[in-house]
Amino acid sequence: NIMEFTPEQKVLNDLFARDMTYIIPQYQRPYSWDCIGKSDKNNQVNMLWQDLIDFYESTNPNIYFMGSIVLIENEQKIREYEVVDGQQRLTTISLLLAAIKCFLQEIVSTDRIISVEKESIVPFLNNAIQTIDEIIFNQKKSIGLFIRPEKKVKIQSTIGFNYDVVLEEVLKCGEMTNIVMTEASEEQQEVTMRYFKNRTFFIERLKLMFLNKEGYLTSENANKIDAFFFFLMNKVSIVQIRTSKFDIAYQIFEILNNRGLPLSNKDLFRNFLISKFYELKAQDEVKYKDIVPNAKWKHLEDNYELNTEFISRYVESKRGGNQRYSAFNDLQEIYKHNFEPNLGKHKTILFYEDIEANLAAYTKILNAEFENQQMRNTLQFLLKVGNQRYVLNLLLSLFRKKATENQMLSFLAAFEKQTLYMLLSTLRFSSKPIYEAINHLNRGDISAAEAVFALKDAEIAELKTLFNKPIKDNDIAKLIIAKYYYSLDNLLSEDVVEQSLDFDKATLEHVIPQTPNPATNWFTDFDTTFRDEYTYKLGNMTLLTQKWNAAAKNYDFAKKRVVYAKTKLTMTTEIAVLSTIDKAFITQRHQKIVETIIKDLGI
Repeated sequence: NIMEFTPEQKVLNDLFARDMTYIIPQYQRPYSWDCIGKSDKNNQVNMLWQDLIDFYESTNPNIYFMGSIVLIENEQKIREYEVVDGQQRLTTISLLLAAIKCFLQEIVSTDRIISVEKESIVPFLNNAIQTIDEIIFNQKKSIGLFIRPEKKVKIQSTIGFNYDVVLEEVLKCGEMTNIVMTEASEEQQEVTMRYFKNRTFFIERLKLMFLNKEGYLTSENANKIDAFFFFLMNKVSIVQIRTSKFDIAYQIFEILNNRGLPLSNKDLFRNFLISKFYELKAQDEVKYKDIVPNAKWKHLEDNYELNTEFISRYVESKRGGNQRYSAFNDLQEIYKHNFEPNLGKHKTILFYEDIEANLAAYTKILNAEFENQQMRNTLQFLLKVGNQRYVLNLLLSLFRKKATENQMLSFLAAFEKQTLYMLLSTLRFSSKPIYEAINHLNRGDISAAEAVFALKDAEIAELKTLFNKPIKDNDIAKLIIAKYYYSLDNLLSEDVVEQSLDFDKATLEHVIPQTPNPATNWFTDFDTTFRDEYTYKLGNMTLLTQKWNAAAKNYDFAKKRVVYAKTKLTMTTEIAVLSTIDKAFITQRHQKIVETIIKDLGI
C-alpha cells in the first residue's frame, strides 16, 4: 500500500522554500531555453514572459499553472532532489528571480529613483533584494561565523566544463567576462551566453514595465513591482511529482511527455459531451429520442481532425487569451456561460453545433482545403513559421466568421506581411497582437483585426530591403525560400498534375557552400568578396531533402548539379540544367526571388 510517488501542487514560495535544493544531474542536456528566436523552438523565454504578463494583467484570481516537474528524493539529505524532468523551467524561474534582483540593484547603484521619494523607496529596494537572495540561495554556515550562500538550483559538473559556475555568476548578477572560456567549445560558449542573455531579456522587460519614460523608479511603480513579485511567488504554481526510485521517476517522465497528459483533455471532453446528451435525453425522451450520444461523438471523430490540440485552440480562440488552467476546465466554463437556449434549441445542441463548425474550420485550416490557390498557399506558409499555437488560434477565429473570401484574403495578406517582417527584422514574437486581433474577430470586426497587423509605409520599405540582406539563420532562410515556392505556385494556372512542397522533408541548400573546399570551382570562379556578400542571400539558396543535401556536401558545381537533377523541385532543377555557374546567375537569381516574393505580397 506504499505510494511510490507523490504529486503535489506548489507555488513558487513553496518550491523555493528554505533549504530546498534541486540537483540537475550530468545526464541532462545543457540549458536550452532561448529568448532570441521567432519560433517555438528558440523563443521559450519570451513566450513564458508573455504568458505570465498576460495572466497577471488579466487580474485572473486563479493560479497560473506552469506544468510539472519530476524529482527523485535524496534519502540521505532532507529537501534535496534530483531533477529528472523540469530543469528548463526551474532554471528559467531562477533567472527571472535573479533578473528582478539585478534590476533592483541597478536602480539603487545608478540612483535611478525620483529624488523626493528616495527615503521611502531605497529601504524597500534593499529589503526586496535581500528577500530574493534568500529565495534563490540557501544560507549555509561554513567555518566560524562566515556564511556561504549555496544555490537552490545546482548543476552537477561535467567533464570539461562547469555550467554550475556559470549559473552562480548569473544569479549573483555577475558578468559573462568573469567566466573563463579559453578552453570552452562552441556549444559551451553558446549555452553560457544563453544564461546571461535570458537574464538580460528579463531585466529589459522589467525596465519597460516598471520604470517611467525617463528611466526612473517612482513609488507608484515600486508598489507595482511588489504586487508583481507577490503574484510570481504566490500565484505561479508547478505540480511537483516526487519519488525515491529512478525507474519510477523515468516512467512518469515518459508518460507525461509521450502519452499521459496529451490524451486527458480529449477523454474528459468526450465524457462531458456524451454525458450532456444523456442528460438531454433524460429531460425529454420523446423530443430527443433520435439522439445517440456515442454516435454524436463518433461523428466528430470520424469526419474531422478531433485531437487534443483542437480543444486548446477552440478555448483560446474563444477566450481571446491563454487558457486559465486546463483546456477542459475552460471548455466547461465556455459551455456554462456562452450558450443559452435559443430558437427552441437546447444549449447542449447549440454547443455541439458550435464545436462542429469550429472543428470543420480547424480541419480545413490544417489540411489547407481551400479552392482559392492564394489562400491555400498563404495558409500553408503561415502554419510553418512557428508559434503554431497562436497562429491556429487566430486562423480559427478568422475562418469561423462569415466573412467574404476577399476579406479573408486581405486579412491573411496583412498577417503574412507582418509575419515576414517579424522573421527578418529584430522583432520578437508576442502573443499580444494575436489576441488583440482575435478579440476584434470575435466581435465581428474583421477590419479592426486586420489593422492590428498592418505595416506602416516605413516598415514595408524596410521589409523590401530585408529580403535583399544576408539571412544566416537557416530556419528563417528555409521559410523565405518556401515562401518563394508558394509565390511561384500562385503564378501557375490549375493543371491535371499538381506538386506540393513537403516542408518537413526539405532542408536548406546553399549553392555556393558555406565552407567551400579550396580545391573546388567555388574558389576559382567566385572571389572572397562575392562569396562573403552572396553566400547567405536568397539567390544562393534552394531546397533539397536531407538525403540529397548530404550528398551535395561542399562539392564543386559539377558534382552538385548531378544531385540537383534528382529532385522534382523546379527551383532546384533549373540550376541542374546549367553546365557552369557564375556570379551573374547568382545575382540574377537573387533578384528574381526577391521580386517574385515582393510581387506576390503586393508591396
